[in-house]
Amino acid sequence: MTAKQEARPASVARRRRWPALAAVVAAVLAATGLAVVQASPAAAATVDTNAWYVLVNRNSGKALDVYNSATNDGARITQWTRNNGNQQQWQFVDSGGGYYRLKSRLSNKVLDVYNFSTANGASIVQWTDGNGTNQQFRLADSDGGHVRLINRNSNKAIEVQNASTADGGNIVQYDDWGGTNQQWQLVRVDGGTPPTTPPPGSGTSGCGKAPGIASGTHTITSNGKSRNFILRIPANYQQNNPYRLVFGLHWLGGTAVDVDTGQTVDRNTWSYYGLQRLANNTTIFVAPQGLGNGWANTGGEDVTFIDDVLNRVQSALCVNPRQRFSIGFSYGGAMSYALACARPDVFRAVVVQSAPRELSGCSGGTQAVAYLGVHGISDGIANGRAMRDRFVRNNGCTAQSPREPAAGSLTHVVTTYSGCRSGFPVAWAAFDGGHIAAPQDGAPGDSGPRTWVPALAWNFFTQFQ
Repeated sequence: MTAKQEARPASVARRRRWPALAAVVAAVLAATGLAVVQASPAAAATVDTNAWYVLVNRNSGKALDVYNSATNDGARITQWTRNNGNQQQWQFVDSGGGYYRLKSRLSNKVLDVYNFSTANGASIVQWTDGNGTNQQFRLADSDGGHVRLINRNSNKAIEVQNASTADGGNIVQYDDWGGTNQQWQLVRVDGGTPPTTPPPGSGTSGCGKAPGIASGTHTITSNGKSRNFILRIPANYQQNNPYRLVFGLHWLGGTAVDVDTGQTVDRNTWSYYGLQRLANNTTIFVAPQGLGNGWANTGGEDVTFIDDVLNRVQSALCVNPRQRFSIGFSYGGAMSYALACARPDVFRAVVVQSAPRELSGCSGGTQAVAYLGVHGISDGIANGRAMRDRFVRNNGCTAQSPREPAAGSLTHVVTTYSGCRSGFPVAWAAFDGGHIAAPQDGAPGDSGPRTWVPALAWNFFTQFQ
């Protein structure tokens, strides 16, 4: 199937660790008689360094959480519905002078301002405890028994970015202005539960009850317009099992039916870009219908439509909110890209196939999202590279110029970038070909049975458990 052609700052520098230098500076100050500032303790919370705490955000009511129960250095810190799992429990380790490190019960790593940044919006991650100043926080009082956590290196406060109330909202640092998204309640929870992935209670509101929606075509009102989508539920659906959710977005002139059936390439193999066959009843699939068979996303209306579809599906079915993905070809690839830009806290990863450019826009576009780009070398590939490179930067990957196949070779080359933030890979698959959705090696044109793209995309999505 050949579809119609549709008319942040630089990468983070290599991480540095300076605890020894900090100690030397402190010693020099002491020796020269200069005062070392002592932080005033917060009266709102009496910290017991032998206890474990859940930190609940005042604005959202959600808990500070190690995303996806990760145990590696650099793992993302988010907020999540409170469940008291080990990934939400923290111990205050005394650093002296009124400062503490916050150690995760799950990983034994501590909260860390990535790369000693002093910038607003810098990521909070977990890292091996080096007692660096970027790992030390003091407690500042707010009213109602809440505290703010102020970093010793940057003097900025830990906050939920953009005052998000969603599961997966990013935790960053920002100027201390006392907002409710910067205020935390310390809830003592001695004891703890084994970490799970996903943690208990992390499924959507549709979990634990009979399905409230069936496979087939559904119509909703979004932004005042009647919109429709096709839903496919696993044949062996279990109401207590949080399922992976994949959106398949059609190309210009294509339809939700084309994605659902795979009919433009091969009905037996290419439903949902070939992923439904590989999923083997482990995944919920959605094929939304674009206005005018495209995704102009005027005023963000298509992003809102996807939000509304998600709300409908997740309230009726058991979905794992840490395993939501989008894949699309051409205009559908541009829309998947727009979702990565606008909804980085919703979609865990996207696959962008042969998007001509940012046709659906890129509102936001500064946060990390796992990204797989697929593009033909004779299909305006420079635009695909530019879109890819946004997420190379966002994900903190090492910049490079990936190898691409020679014209006439009828092969493809896949490059996985190095240096990316843990959990936010970027991969690039270039193939010798044009604007096609199911390329194959050794022959031109689309092939449902022989294309290598579905297996690549499926493996990219399923690495996130």
